[in-house]
Amino acid sequence: MIEDVVLGLISILNPASILAIAFGLAVGLLFGSIPGISGIMAISILLPLTFYVSPLVGIPMLLGIYKAGIYGGSITAVLLNTPGAPPAICTAMSGFPMAQRGQAGKALNAALVGSVYGDMFSNLLLILVAAPISYIAMKIGPAEQFCLLLLALTVVGSISGNSILKGMTCAGFGILLSMVGVSGVSGAIRFTFGSDYLLSGIQLIPMVIGLLCLPEIIHQVGTCAKNYITQKIDLKSENGRLTWKEFKQNSYLLFRSSVIGSIIGTMPGLGASPAAFMAYSDAQRRSKDPEAFAKGNIEGVLAPEAANNATTGSAMIPLLTLGIPGDDVTAVLMGAFLIQGITPGPNIFFEHTQVVYGIFGSLILCDILLYIIAKFGFRIWIKIVDLPRSLIFSSVTIFAFIGTYSINQSLFDIFCLICFGIMGYLMRIFHFSAGAMIIGFILGPILEKAYDQSMSLSGGSYMIFFESPVAVLLLLMTLAGMISIYRMRVRKYKKLMEKTLS
Repeated sequence: MIEDVVLGLISILNPASILAIAFGLAVGLLFGSIPGISGIMAISILLPLTFYVSPLVGIPMLLGIYKAGIYGGSITAVLLNTPGAPPAICTAMSGFPMAQRGQAGKALNAALVGSVYGDMFSNLLLILVAAPISYIAMKIGPAEQFCLLLLALTVVGSISGNSILKGMTCAGFGILLSMVGVSGVSGAIRFTFGSDYLLSGIQLIPMVIGLLCLPEIIHQVGTCAKNYITQKIDLKSENGRLTWKEFKQNSYLLFRSSVIGSIIGTMPGLGASPAAFMAYSDAQRRSKDPEAFAKGNIEGVLAPEAANNATTGSAMIPLLTLGIPGDDVTAVLMGAFLIQGITPGPNIFFEHTQVVYGIFGSLILCDILLYIIAKFGFRIWIKIVDLPRSLIFSSVTIFAFIGTYSINQSLFDIFCLICFGIMGYLMRIFHFSAGAMIIGFILGPILEKAYDQSMSLSGGSYMIFFESPVAVLLLLMTLAGMISIYRMRVRKYKKLMEKTLS
């Protein structure tokens, strides 16, 4: 395995891959540091570029955006008390008070060190466990695969938003949309309504950009206001940097928070925000001076940043080993793999060995370059935070339309983009999950294929799903998961009603 990782690292040490990673990191920092524009928007907009480059150029670029986008949210969290992304809320709780007393540089550096530490920890975990898990997953047949995908969709749909019904509806509607066009199994034409444009199915790019980017742009245009950074940022004195002594004192905190983030990252549907909150509360609970967190504490910056970035590597574990994306970001990343003709799953380690370990190598290179680019570009990112929002959102809108049109040079894709943009905005208003819908859309064909193969093997008997102990266990886990989540929601609703009545 070590030899494969070394060969993978060598395979991406070329000018094209390094420039792509550096470009992805810069874009991720740019989008992550601006409130309202997240890394997932940048990934969606630049996803079309992966059509024209090799897998070891396009996918590392998207991974760079992914990692830098999560860290970038901490910049405005520290400087303006305005998190650039939801996971940075905890960072703002301790980072902004530090900035108010002249320690903005120290808080920014602490956030960067925590992010890179968490990233590196989860990457090493991914490299160590991915291949062994894939060997186990190779033993899974179509019936077990169907039950596993059903469990993943149930979990993602159940925890997406405040309503189980809404989350499950979004995942189901995504599966329905994936069936439009010619069936890959039977060759039947479905849900085209006589339109030749729909014979090839609904394209992933217009859907992703429409559901994730345009609604956010529409929302921000109506609500955003310009923020000004008035204080002078010190990046050179002791208040402007994280000392080696402070790093050593908090090394166990970084390790503990990285473990929390890595565990949360492997669970479908949770993502970076719960990891950040859990690590922050754990650090505060274990701290000798928990009251200092609200006044500005370096521990309150290191813990959530290590945890939220630790989810990036561990979230790739179910994606690469089982072919199951756990959230909207990994769903889009899975789309990038499919664009390159690579299907994530246990076979990827045997069919595309060089690509997989090249990606592992790119993850390590991402961490190194993230520290360098962010560290020496603090002045640039601080100025970018103060750019006019009208310029930013206008540019993002233009790139969204250009990226959509560039794939097939089809105005129908633009039409789909607008339709999904409107749908996404309505989903945002009524609290439906766009991420669950995208995951359903991507997993739909794989679910259908596993179902058809199971039916062919059993002669049309559903007993095949109850003959395998693994399949039965997965079905029981699906049922138990739904009951557990439903009971949790009921308890939460009862507590809310008691507070309202009291």
